[in-house]
Amino acid sequence: MRYFESREQVTTEGAFITYAYGYYSFEIDGGEVLAFDEIEKGVLEKYDLKSDQFNGQKFEIFYSIIIDDMDDEDFVILRLDDLKIK
Repeated sequence: MRYFESREQVTTEGAFITYAYGYYSFEIDGGEVLAFDEIEKGVLEKYDLKSDQFNGQKFEIFYSIIIDDMDDEDFVILRLDDLKIK
């Protein structure tokens, strides 16, 4: 049973690292890595991120942070909503 859900939309810039183990990873400023476990279908239609074609490519990254508070546990999901090549 879901008790609470919070969503925050964020925009940042970063370089695509790789697709591995079901996650799409980007390195942003300061060496921090964002690993997205969900991705909008339209992003995959525009960019074949499962290939090595975009490794190292800089993007403007649009994503959502979704927090589900269920039974005293918080589940945080990072969903990649859109990308634009820089």
